[in-house]
Amino acid sequence: MAWRGTGGSNPAMHVPPALYKEEIAVARALGLPVSVHACGPALAAGQIATYADAGLLGPDLQLVHLNNASAAEIALAADAGTPVSVSPWTELEIGYGQPVTGELLATGLPVGLSVDTTMLCGNADMFGIMKVTQACANGQARDEFALTARDALRLATIEGARTLGLDAITGSLAVGKRADLIAVSLDAPNLGVPTEAARLLVTAATPRDVDLVIADGRVLKRDGAVVALEVPEVVSRARSALTEVLSRAGV
Repeated sequence: MAWRGTGGSNPAMHVPPALYKEEIAVARALGLPVSVHACGPALAAGQIATYADAGLLGPDLQLVHLNNASAAEIALAADAGTPVSVSPWTELEIGYGQPVTGELLATGLPVGLSVDTTMLCGNADMFGIMKVTQACANGQARDEFALTARDALRLATIEGARTLGLDAITGSLAVGKRADLIAVSLDAPNLGVPTEAARLLVTAATPRDVDLVIADGRVLKRDGAVVALEVPEVVSRARSALTEVLSRAGV
């Protein structure tokens, strides 16, 4: 469940405690993992402390961002085993500050990577997200090897699944898990000199290099072409929907 949480100290986003507590209680009663944005902008500082005081932190509650969480709040999340998702492109784009991936990993928190929203970051390119995550972490640490390519790849796959409690279902290739996988072609010039696989995927690969996509055993992309839907139709419908929204808004 995408939970609204407290809304932080921004009056326009205020959610009454009775409401946000009822929402998370319902999700937990249904056995749903819960994801909530927390301590991203400066106005949201203190959210994690509020959740801790209310006894709402836990392994089934994924916190997104944490750019403006205090060290004490990050420690509270770690003590409760509360996983975190970092959305670096969005955090940088809208001024939350630098991603705090290194600080989160140092506490032992489960950490994964996410897009947040394509409206803000422009696309859902996980290769780009891995790249910027590694670059920011190493730049902040002033250490080329603070976050390795294999670390970044793990954050984008099995660790991302773990933060949502889905690591027994997806996130890696194993007997009994869903057939969720991609295959990357090495035929393009940027991948023409294969070296260490993780480094190649994180630093050089792009979505265009994905040759095959399988989700839960269903082929979505084959030989570099999307086969599960008609791309021109999707684009046309999206543009028509936008035109209708702008028309109703009087723009």
